[in-house]
Amino acid sequence: MNETVLMIAMLAAVMLIMVIYIAVKDRETSRKMAMMEAGIDALNQEIFKLSKEIDRLKKSFREELMRLELEHRQESGEGSEHLVEKKLRPLLLQMQHIQEQIDAIHTELQERVEKLDGKVRQVTFATEHSAPDEQKILQLHAQGLDSETIAKQLRLGKGEVELVLKFSKIHA
Repeated sequence: MNETVLMIAMLAAVMLIMVIYIAVKDRETSRKMAMMEAGIDALNQEIFKLSKEIDRLKKSFREELMRLELEHRQESGEGSEHLVEKKLRPLLLQMQHIQEQIDAIHTELQERVEKLDGKVRQVTFATEHSAPDEQKILQLHAQGLDSETIAKQLRLGKGEVELVLKFSKIHA
């Protein structure tokens, strides 16, 4: 009878520790996800600002073009086409330079979003589908260790390590 109570108390203690561990890991995962969401929001705000700047420049360019066309119509004689081209060329060069900068920023932002997406997938996969040993196996494998070395380091069976690695490739 006394042994039964002791066993139940030990099981309850183990379960309490497991619940606390899961709660801590869940809080940590939520914090990481919030950080990633904040990063994505910042990227979206930057994209919004750039699109507004592009719209402003397009409007300015159209207004300048209309002004030059009006000047062209008002002027008569030779050289008016040359004058319009002369005034438009700097604007066109400036627009090309801005477009190149926008393309470079767009490429950089796409890379950042892809990296964040990869990290989100890693965190989601690791938290939803992995035990602590599985996470360690994946980390060590990412460092370039083979399954036998990982099994020795973590004191696990080689077959278990290989199974975790196969499952991680299926979900990737």
